[in-house]
Amino acid sequence: MTILNIGKEAFNSTEVAEKVQHDIDFLLARIEHLQQQVNPNPVVLQTYQEMLESRQAVLEWLMQDQANTPVEIHKAS
Repeated sequence: MTILNIGKEAFNSTEVAEKVQHDIDFLLARIEHLQQQVNPNPVVLQTYQEMLESRQAVLEWLMQDQANTPVEIHKAS
């Protein structure tokens, strides 16, 4: 886990990664649903695809950051 500081707020990177993964799952489902339609709206489909690519890039960045950060273990005294 890494702490992400955005403005004056701190966020747990694991929690952010989970939320981004939920966004990715939602977008994949929406894209699949649209593609099954007889005449999918190409503008909406492209918008969802761009949103998906953006979320995937963010998740990759978050996971890379976690892989490069040593894990700290705190033991009770």
